Amino acid sequence: MAFQNLFVPRARIATFQVQLRIEDLNNVPPLSGVFYAKWKCQDHSGTSPRVPVVNQEVRWSHAVKKTVDVPISKDGVLTPCELKVAIKQVREVYSHVRTKVGSLTVNLSEYARLSGSSRRYFLQECKLNCTLKLSILVSQQSGPESFDVPALDRSMVLTDLNDMITNENGTTRSGRENSTKGATSFSSRQHSIIRNNSANGNLAFTSASSVHTNTTRSNTTETST
Repeated sequence: MAFQNLFVPRARIATFQVQLRIEDLNNVPPLSGVFYAKWKCQDHSGTSPRVPVVNQEVRWSHAVKKTVDVPISKDGVLTPCELKVAIKQVREVYSHVRTKVGSLTVNLSEYARLSGSSRRYFLQECKLNCTLKLSILVSQQSGPESFDVPALDRSMVLTDLNDMITNENGTTRSGRENSTKGATSFSSRQHSIIRNNSANGNLAFTSASSVHTNTTRSNTTETST
């Protein structure tokens, strides 16, 4: 349990399993060296493998599964649980010099009622025009189930034409509510990038390829007709 949670009554602490996948960094210039992601959440931390740039992309597909305890405020809202990710570059194989490419902070509490999410994010303090893709699944394991979830912060969320888009209504999501989710699939290799503060991706990890395949077949049928 994180130190800050020691003074919170156990009756107000919910335990979640976090499944995180650090997917890739795209729109990366053809730079030398290798890139890696360093992450931290509560008492957990880790590092992805070091990968070079291939076709303007650094692909890790680095999977992480951890358990976190998140307090519930007296107002009945899940308190923040921050995931911090820093992207770093090592220019030479045996060099100890590491250059920070950018960083990102995501509040995992905002994802507690989603069935899975795959999104691209703008990096903070980043001089390159690259974005980071994360897949996040936060599922409750134990503790009180009656709480509200803070609204998604879309300020750092980027939507490109590869993503599955889901519109969500309301500012908070309650465990007692059932949400209706709709998704729209787009072409898989478009390079246009759109900053969109009103829509965000909501995707179960196993459903992305199947939805995209169905949409591609539908488009092919319409074209032949």
